Amino acid sequence: MYNKYSTRALLATLIFEAIIIYTGAKSYMAGQEKIFKLSIAAVFCLLVPFLLTHAANKKKLTLPKSFQMIFSLFIFSALYLGEINKFYSKFWWFDLFLHFVSGWYAVVSFLFLIKKSIKNEQGTSLKRFEFIKSLSAFSFSVSLGTLWEMYEFSGDYLFGTEMVKGGLDDTATDLLIMIAAATATSIYYYFKNRK
Repeated sequence: MYNKYSTRALLATLIFEAIIIYTGAKSYMAGQEKIFKLSIAAVFCLLVPFLLTHAANKKKLTLPKSFQMIFSLFIFSALYLGEINKFYSKFWWFDLFLHFVSGWYAVVSFLFLIKKSIKNEQGTSLKRFEFIKSLSAFSFSVSLGTLWEMYEFSGDYLFGTEMVKGGLDDTATDLLIMIAAATATSIYYYFKNRK
């Protein structure tokens, strides 16, 4: 097996799931439909890091050891703390912080994924090879950030969840912060590994 299932991440996710299920049940009984729908989304989203680990193992791809834990913490922070407990309103920096972390960690995860699957061919300089890896990691991170923004928009449109708080300004700021983190991480990786 390429990627082991983290006992700590599984335990943390079970705790997160219990908290969210309790919150969802409580909101359902109180008639708080938006919180109930967000709770359902969060319950299913918390399964994603383990499904991705399973898919990576089938394809023999390596993920960072911290992948399951960080992904679970991110989902819990974004959906439970941010949306359900209104951290986005209480702390102006909370949304930006999560987008910065996601931009950074998407680059790191991509570089782990391609570590053993992409090899430098003869005739390609190390600088060019590392540049292509860095650019690909950056592109991967930007794509994930864009998909997340589409997820937020779709949730608002289909279920009335109000995840996009400030309209275009919120979406653009989120993407800019995430792109800045992805850019900084990709540049750091390139200069560290080009020699």
